[in-house]
Amino acid sequence: MKNIEIEMKYKITKTIYDEIIEFLKKENIEEKLERQNDIYFSPIHFPFLGGTINNECLRLRVLDDKNILSYKKFVPATHEEPSHCIEHELKIFDIETLKLILKDLRINEEFTLKKERKSFIYKNNIEIALDKVDSLGYFIELEVINQENINVTLEDINKFLEKFNISEEMRNYDGYSYLLFNK
Repeated sequence: MKNIEIEMKYKITKTIYDEIIEFLKKENIEEKLERQNDIYFSPIHFPFLGGTINNECLRLRVLDDKNILSYKKFVPATHEEPSHCIEHELKIFDIETLKLILKDLRINEEFTLKKERKSFIYKNNIEIALDKVDSLGYFIELEVINQENINVTLEDINKFLEKFNISEEMRNYDGYSYLLFNK
């Protein structure tokens, strides 16, 4: 089975960040707060970071209650499908042993990205994540969670973006790992 993730990420100002939180609170939408430490890895023989094509990512997300190893590969849009990521995730119980295994496979630990994420479920089909990322600033990520009617969900996303004057020029296609790596 193909695990796909359809999401859009935008660099926003603190003012827009605060306006969105205020709007979602007025709508009585429940907030989930997480502090995430994302450790990024890259193979020596085929680096995921710093090359001409930055479309893959190996990340260990360390949370208070669990650790998740994720592999993501970006797939550009076609006539049949919107752009998306193929994603595979696995819970990890022993971080230090995982790091040793990756090191022995010649997969280097590159850096750790720290962020505070406030998540909301909007209209039962969109996950809104508002991120404060150390060294990078404020972002909003909108992810399709109900893929049964993607066109309606994408329309809802566009209306939400318009409401807060979030434009295509603010869109981030690179991802946090590439922004931090290049900083």
